[in-house]
Amino acid sequence: MDPKPRKGKKKLFGLKKKKKADADLVLVNEGAVENAGKDPSDGSVLQLEENTEEQPPVRTRTIPNDKRAKLNTHIQDSEGKPQSFQIAVNITEARQLVGENIDPSVVIEIGDEKKQTSVKEGTNAPFYNEYFLFDFFAHKEIFFDKVIKLTVVHSKMLRTSCVGSFKLDVWTVYKQPGHQFINKWAMLTNPGDVSTGVKGYVKCDISVSAKGDSIQPGSKASDAEEQIDKNLLIPEGFPSERPLARFCVKVYRAEGLPRNNSSIMANVTKAFIGDNTALIDPYVVVSFFKQVGRTSTQRSTADPVWNEQIVFTEMFPPLCQRLKIQVWDEGSMSDVAIGTHYFDLRRISNEQDGDKGFLPTFGPAWINLYGSARNFSLGDDTGELNEGIGEGVSYRGRVYLELVVEILSGGPTESKLSGIMKAMKDPKGGKGGGKDGKTPAGGGGGGAAGGAADEAKAAAAEVLPTEPPPEISDEDSFLLFGALLEATMIDRKIGDKPITFEFSLGNYGNVLEPAAQQAASSPAVSHRRRALDFPDAGDTLMPPSMSSSPSCPSSPLLPRDSSSHNASSKSTTPPERPVIVDGNKYYMYLPLEQQKPCVHVLSYWEDKTYRLHNSNMLENMAVLFEEGVSTAAQAYKKSDVAAESILRTALTDFCWDARSFIALAES
Repeated sequence: MDPKPRKGKKKLFGLKKKKKADADLVLVNEGAVENAGKDPSDGSVLQLEENTEEQPPVRTRTIPNDKRAKLNTHIQDSEGKPQSFQIAVNITEARQLVGENIDPSVVIEIGDEKKQTSVKEGTNAPFYNEYFLFDFFAHKEIFFDKVIKLTVVHSKMLRTSCVGSFKLDVWTVYKQPGHQFINKWAMLTNPGDVSTGVKGYVKCDISVSAKGDSIQPGSKASDAEEQIDKNLLIPEGFPSERPLARFCVKVYRAEGLPRNNSSIMANVTKAFIGDNTALIDPYVVVSFFKQVGRTSTQRSTADPVWNEQIVFTEMFPPLCQRLKIQVWDEGSMSDVAIGTHYFDLRRISNEQDGDKGFLPTFGPAWINLYGSARNFSLGDDTGELNEGIGEGVSYRGRVYLELVVEILSGGPTESKLSGIMKAMKDPKGGKGGGKDGKTPAGGGGGGAAGGAADEAKAAAAEVLPTEPPPEISDEDSFLLFGALLEATMIDRKIGDKPITFEFSLGNYGNVLEPAAQQAASSPAVSHRRRALDFPDAGDTLMPPSMSSSPSCPSSPLLPRDSSSHNASSKSTTPPERPVIVDGNKYYMYLPLEQQKPCVHVLSYWEDKTYRLHNSNMLENMAVLFEEGVSTAAQAYKKSDVAAESILRTALTDFCWDARSFIALAES
């Protein structure tokens, strides 16, 4: 009989299991919990229920939680300011152009700028050797999203037809060695139907330079009979023959958007009448590689439901790395951006070959939108933050969506289906459906997407209905606590007006638009809530003798009625007038020496913490194994005879941890 029955339970790298009402597994790192009651017999490791009689006994190991104590300092870089950029394009020649008796010329488009080579008459292999330079002054993140498009056109009398085109974004060029492609052949295809085959090749040089960059001249090929297929204008590692793929962006719903209309007319009404009760009319615009699609417009709601998918057809891997998602408010005179989010396809995919890699995949999950503050002022000059220029300073809602990529095997059949779907759509494709906002709108993204000229250029994406996602039925309460310790270096220009600090998490704690209204109408809100309650006294950090809360030690933290959670949150500090710093007349500070204002915000979110458990466990396994190997190496350097046993113990513990993790993951 085992004298220590507790040894039969598995223990795993400093984590322990905690029971929940549902089937999810929640792991708590003991190192992050201070002053908690501990049972010595329980240990500080994960307890599993399986029988482990065959497992060797493993010592209890606890990783000290010292990560939170590290201060990560960062100096704000200057990427938020516009910079000067140059794009140089040299068109050398073209070969194997399709068509008979054509007069080809090459059109270079970068953003709104367009330049064209001379026209060569009656040839399928024209020679140009013409150099073009494009100057830009823009934000870095906006500049890198611009698309460089090369189009060969046939000009005859008053008619101009497209032979083929090639496109790639600026970021693909900038990340190449030397920020350039030299002596490369761009493969031309039909932008309307890529499956019809190659339409010819254009030999060109493309380089991108920022202010201060030095461009190294590349080597030119001297062989006239060079192999085009082995020198294509694609990044290294890309296959020469890329299949077609469907990029499906499924937009389900949004919540917590700014409720009040922020259009020009609404701001005028707010300024002169003092009332702005008009709600927003939101829709979503998705842009990818000069293709634009938009959802229908939902009228007078801050929590819209779309259940629509926007489908882009492109070659995979694409020569564009970012996908832009924007939420707009449709107005009578002009549309106003609410928020912008970018998807970097490289961060949600694995480019390795074979079974180790996976296509870009995301969600279904929430993405948060950040932009300008919700001050509803006339003439707000921070609107560009809502369009993705710069870093947002305020939460502006979230969107529930999903991204799926499918490789197409039947290219021509899929192309015919795409043509039928596009023919069924409204050819204007600008605004959303009817007044009810239920009719999906395809095509080029309305006034928000950049005007009618860009809409005519951009290929129309398919907009199709999709099934709603599974309902989110599990929510948990989260408490945000903050204490204002000091506030200094306040600009004297503010004056002696009282200053109040607001702590918010999403819309929870937002004074202008509290989350209670949003939570009441959101379909994602669960009825299963556990609210926290706090004593009314205790708004400031005071000694126990000055606080009346200890007089009620039995006051519950979890009340029976969860309807009182709105009154339990205090998100703003009391108004305090700043005073002048002694010896410095330019700055002020808040006198907070005696009492430190405290705030607490109670919020409700989907409990997704279980997604972090596997990564935390794997990280702890690696840390413990590295510590064991390092200890054995130090002992070996000292010629310690125990080095071998230490290494064997580290390997045995690591194997046991790995088996335990696999068993836990499979269960």
